[in-house]
Amino acid sequence: MNARTTTEKQASGCPVDHSGATGAIEPPITDMPVDPGPFDVMPALLVAAKVAPVIRIPYLDKQAWVVCEEKLVREALTHPQLAKDITLVPEWMRKPGLMLGSQPDPEYARTMIMSDGEHHARIRRLHSGVLSPRNTEKWGERVGEKVDGFLDILEASATGDAAEVNVVTDYTHHIPLAFISEMLGLPSEARKQLRDITDVILYSSDYPARTASVRALYEAVEGWVHNPEPLEEGVITGLLAASDGPDAKVTEGEVVVWALAMIITGYETTGSLISASIYEAIRRPVEERPKTDDEINAWVEETLRVHPPFPHPTWRFPLEDVELGGYLIPKGEPVQVNLAAANRDEDEGADCFDPARGGQGHLTFGLGMHYCIGASLARLEAQIALRGFLRRFPNARLTDEGSVQWESEWMIRRMAVLPATLG
Repeated sequence: MNARTTTEKQASGCPVDHSGATGAIEPPITDMPVDPGPFDVMPALLVAAKVAPVIRIPYLDKQAWVVCEEKLVREALTHPQLAKDITLVPEWMRKPGLMLGSQPDPEYARTMIMSDGEHHARIRRLHSGVLSPRNTEKWGERVGEKVDGFLDILEASATGDAAEVNVVTDYTHHIPLAFISEMLGLPSEARKQLRDITDVILYSSDYPARTASVRALYEAVEGWVHNPEPLEEGVITGLLAASDGPDAKVTEGEVVVWALAMIITGYETTGSLISASIYEAIRRPVEERPKTDDEINAWVEETLRVHPPFPHPTWRFPLEDVELGGYLIPKGEPVQVNLAAANRDEDEGADCFDPARGGQGHLTFGLGMHYCIGASLARLEAQIALRGFLRRFPNARLTDEGSVQWESEWMIRRMAVLPATLG
């Protein structure tokens, strides 16, 4: 008899009966690209998701659990025993240069995405005024003005019908960077500094350089918080006002950490969304592109479904052994959810953009109490940027599909080069 041992089955990635008491199955092991590079991670994420509804992947010389099946992802996103508080992160995951390794001590400040319970509710409540529907409408007017200005620059830079531009560097990432800088009240000269620093933090494979960039970003924001004189009126000055006096609602440390979080989540991800929405438009004939406001809105939703900027969002940690779909996730182990796979039907591949679907059922902004608080603003920025581009350049076209370039790893994905002619 050639029965395989449990160790052999684990090494091969085969499911193993982990617990005779519950009958739960240990998820199989497979691979995902966990280090950043100049490639598109999406096909690999979808292949890995087909191995099993819940999988394990090698991560930092240990393992991470990944929930892939749409029904189970929905369950995981709202599961009361899958918590996110920073105090649950094991020491081995606090590698310098990674976002978890860059999280501050909770006594200094907690972030919204790495907190639960009363901590999370308080932080969310203090952010809700900034991102209220009334403020979002006001911000939309400013985004529209910035889009018009960047379109003017883009038009002037392209001389002749055949002039080629890189839509990413020449247009899409300027918009959210300029907007989040204004929203926070940062001086205009800070924009290039933020772009250079965040590029290294998110996409460099040089971890010492990432660590240095995290430190540089902290120091820059701390400098503005401790000496706000160069700042315009904005979120930082508003939070600082709330941190002053005996009845202060926030601390200076929280102002620093929350501003940093808004820079990372409010700039990079929105730029990625805008780039992907334009890509899906200009690779199609003019008659198939969105024209009405309703079509623009549906196009952005479908982009969110097919091109989530964070294919795997933030970490969760079981407070006790958790069973999902018959698979066991042990207490304390790191858990991710594969939004890229959950957003797709089982028979869909990486290239599955369907304008008629309009993004129906996507989970890109999450579910439950951790649903993205900036979702309405991100949608609005993308809608305004896409509408403005297509109206200004109705005949713009993708120069060469083969020249499109991506940068990614399993948790984050963006387009780096989108070559187009505008005439």
